[in-house]
Amino acid sequence: MDNNNLNQLTRAQLARLGREYMAAGQFIGRTGYGALRMKHGDASYKEVAIDNWMYASPIYSQRMQRAMGFSGNDIPTIFKGLQLEVGFAHQYFDVHFAVDNPEKGRFWLASCGPLLETEPRGAQAVKTMCHDIEDPTFDATAVATNPRARMTPVHRPPRTPADRSPHCEWTVYIDHDAEPLTERDGTQRMRQSRLANLAIERPPANESGGLDYYDGPIFEQLRLEQLSHAALVVVCKELATQIHLLVNSLMMTVEERYSRESADAISEFQMAGTCWVVSERLSRWLGEEPTGIERLLAILAVHPAFQPAEYSGLTAEKTGERSARLRCNASCPAAEEMNGYGWFNLLKAGQLSGLEALLQGIDSKARLQAVAGEQLAWDVVLDEAAVPAEEPLAVQIAKGTVLYQTHFEDHIPLLQKS
Repeated sequence: MDNNNLNQLTRAQLARLGREYMAAGQFIGRTGYGALRMKHGDASYKEVAIDNWMYASPIYSQRMQRAMGFSGNDIPTIFKGLQLEVGFAHQYFDVHFAVDNPEKGRFWLASCGPLLETEPRGAQAVKTMCHDIEDPTFDATAVATNPRARMTPVHRPPRTPADRSPHCEWTVYIDHDAEPLTERDGTQRMRQSRLANLAIERPPANESGGLDYYDGPIFEQLRLEQLSHAALVVVCKELATQIHLLVNSLMMTVEERYSRESADAISEFQMAGTCWVVSERLSRWLGEEPTGIERLLAILAVHPAFQPAEYSGLTAEKTGERSARLRCNASCPAAEEMNGYGWFNLLKAGQLSGLEALLQGIDSKARLQAVAGEQLAWDVVLDEAAVPAEEPLAVQIAKGTVLYQTHFEDHIPLLQKS
């Protein structure tokens, strides 16, 4: 498995992959919060979810600004960041942006996937998501750009009438008279993590066309196909970084309120549910070829659980017609992460259900066995005689979403434009 695997993909493949990474960033919430509710009750969700996003989003917003060259303190900078973050996964959120001037703009959601999932649970569930959680987390995202930026709703759910469209609309503005917002202590602690400080180098482009940086006018809707090959490699890696920042900040938040044991258990459930369904979706992304163990290796090479490669240190090699060996570098940044947070450190501790689920989402007959005498090495066998693995509860939760059924559309004509 080549650590430069993303560089070898085409712009069309990378654009599709970027949308799948955004979807993965939504699945971690469905599975992680599902585990949280089961373990600590429904009341635990709101405050944990708020801190989860507030600890991570200012960090990854600023990382994407630097990576794509649109740093600033104005409304276009805020909106460009929202267009390139897993919290607004393309097409699952049909979101549009308009800038009136550098200090005022608006965005609206013609359709909101999470709302469609939440409405059947009643008005209170909608209020928790669309009021209690969005108010502080939206402002936390804005504060990464300008401490006096504010987001206020024009209208938002619960919808009246029930079929109201757009689903919501927000005004974003710079309020020079407002008290500047400050970061949570948890955000400042997260800034000390290896992940927050991970360096991702921009590769040479392997294909012409597209925007190298998003430093020009803002689009009402950014399509990933509008970006250059080099930009898409960087964006995909930054999206994967966002996923892991959210995974790690959820662990931090749960540990603060409950215990490390609880944080690890919720993260393991989250990894299993997310990685299985993402593996399935990446199988569709890959197409019909290759098959067998080569297919498993091809999906591992791009799976967001092990991206960016600069962080994870995973290698995988074929050892037989139906077998492969996986190894994780014990000195990679993920292995040395602050307080041992992250999916990698679950594997390091021998908690392997997440990795097993990832593999079985590719092939239900995949079986995992630790390599004797090595801490972070596993043999994978596609066992023809094995009974196909049953889907664990975490996977069932992930599949019971609008998101799982969502098919993303490509924008191939945009690849022809410079």
